[in-house]
Amino acid sequence: ARAAHRNVLLLDAGDQYQGTVWFSRFKGREAVHFMNLLRYDAMALGNHEFDGGVSGLLDPLLKNATFTILSANIKGKTPLGNEMMKYVYPFKIVHFDSESVGIVGYTTKETSFLSQPGDDIIFEDEIEALQVQVNELTAMGVNKIIALGHSGFTVDKNIAQKVKGVDVVVGGHTNTFLYTGTPPSTEQPAGPYPFMVDSDDGRKVPVVQAYAYGKYLGYLNVTFDKKGNVVEAVGNPILLDSSVPEDEHIKEEVEKWRKNLGNYSKEIGKTSVYLNGTSQACRFQECNMGNLLCDAVLYENVRHPDRKSWNHVSMCILNGGGIRSPIDEQSTNGSITVEDLLSVLPFGGRFDLVRVKGSTLKEAFEHSVHRYGRGSGELLQVGGIHVVYDLSRAPGSRVVSLEVLCTACRVPAYVPLQMDEIYNVTLPSYMLFGGDGYHMLKDKNLGYSKGEPDTEVVSRYLQRMKRVYPAVEGRIKFSSGSLTEGSLTLISVLFTVTLLH
Repeated sequence: ARAAHRNVLLLDAGDQYQGTVWFSRFKGREAVHFMNLLRYDAMALGNHEFDGGVSGLLDPLLKNATFTILSANIKGKTPLGNEMMKYVYPFKIVHFDSESVGIVGYTTKETSFLSQPGDDIIFEDEIEALQVQVNELTAMGVNKIIALGHSGFTVDKNIAQKVKGVDVVVGGHTNTFLYTGTPPSTEQPAGPYPFMVDSDDGRKVPVVQAYAYGKYLGYLNVTFDKKGNVVEAVGNPILLDSSVPEDEHIKEEVEKWRKNLGNYSKEIGKTSVYLNGTSQACRFQECNMGNLLCDAVLYENVRHPDRKSWNHVSMCILNGGGIRSPIDEQSTNGSITVEDLLSVLPFGGRFDLVRVKGSTLKEAFEHSVHRYGRGSGELLQVGGIHVVYDLSRAPGSRVVSLEVLCTACRVPAYVPLQMDEIYNVTLPSYMLFGGDGYHMLKDKNLGYSKGEPDTEVVSRYLQRMKRVYPAVEGRIKFSSGSLTEGSLTLISVLFTVTLLH
């Protein structure tokens, strides 16, 4: 693209951290190395960049990047936070001959409960923070401004509508696939590419995202007039399949790094069925990957009988957003490897045990569906629990039935949850510390004990079971009807910028 076009910008909207065996092994060194080689112009910080705290972002990414890292709505609060902000800029100005393009960055303000930034930094409202920086750019005479960030498609559209002076929005976070025409692969578009938004001050602002996992390269050609108005914005994501030639130098580098990956291809178990860990499944309904993970955690915890109880714990909850990948039994011949498991559970969390009152658990299940339908990560996958939701009811009163597997019994059976009773529940450490908005588990728990790393728990279970075939079996139900109701070339005065993202 750089050879074929003038005025090319290569941009990244965040979340280079996390989700692969490469990250599990190299902790971001691989991302910054290859982004430097590709000569990125700018990257906005995503929420997953903070999964290792501020220190895990400072080194390796911030200290080693040869490209600009952006976020206008993050502010330092402590010496460590202030140290981080020495490497993070609100905007960047790129000069093409006599023309200048401003790029302003933003990060989802939900990062504080989606990731682990700690108390070192604060996240401000994206729109307010961006307007301040855009005003500064405009005062400097920059009249072509791109907002690059990681807050999701809904916020991207709001920025396009409300921030005066933003000409183009390049977004991420929701992995939204936009496409004009017949899509080249299996992803179904959520809208045309670019998606045009009418701004409050009467302009048409193109908004783009390019799905996820490096499957596509977003390609947008934007032409401006001399006043900085967008005259035309055309393009489409390019599918990076085998028809795209590989760069020999980069390929050599990849192979060099691959040698240090370690023994990630070792088989730990087999599956007879497709393990559906897609966000389309696990963030909207019961998914068999969620059932498998909960079954594994409960199996790990069956070891404390006494005269009154067959076990001390019979329940598991886990946030659907923590399940990051499916395992396709057909493409792997049923084999489950360490690499597969790390792609499902890449965050290096634990499965902990918490004591809570029934009323707190009920509150957690209400939170699970308080904004159902947006694909956010808080929908609970469960084990030892039967829950029925009615989405036609107001948020906060959508749980119509909640039954739990008894422990003070010799034959386990499902019984109604009692508000005043105290229960032991297994769950990801991420949720225990308030992740995905589960503040009630952090604030109202009656004690907890740390468990084992999540991948070790599941790996042991798979090794013991040898072969698994989890089903979708009615642990999570929606009462009838509720689902539907809830639901840059310089020619004369024209200037074109090609955005790759």
